[in-house]
Amino acid sequence: MVLRPLAAAVTALLAFALPSHALTLECRIPTSSSGGGYITELYVFQYDEAAQKALASDGLILYYNDDQPVPAKVSADTANKLVLSWKVQMTNSTGQMTNMQYRAAYFKADKSVTIRATPGGGYTNSFEGRGKCKAV
Repeated sequence: MVLRPLAAAVTALLAFALPSHALTLECRIPTSSSGGGYITELYVFQYDEAAQKALASDGLILYYNDDQPVPAKVSADTANKLVLSWKVQMTNSTGQMTNMQYRAAYFKADKSVTIRATPGGGYTNSFEGRGKCKAV
């Protein structure tokens, strides 16, 4: 599997851009074993607060979703944090299809982000990455 570079992730998201007043975040996550290969190094989120709509994009999303970002559910938007969740249907390392559930918590004060991935189908394991975001 070849993951799409930064330019492709940003371009794909902007092609489906929300209104111009939407917040666009570029989040970088250092590679670690706790990510299990399901947490990528770069996420781009776009969030329209007025409409409560969001989009998510990263290399896995682009690979498994025909080079298009996916809609993200806004689970929380408070003065302290923004929480988004989305699903990506993918083939795991044993060749089985799985719906990976993702959750990103963006902490507004320090611009940090925690991203967690949990496979569907009753699996109990999860994968996590932590990093920093900047508005673009």
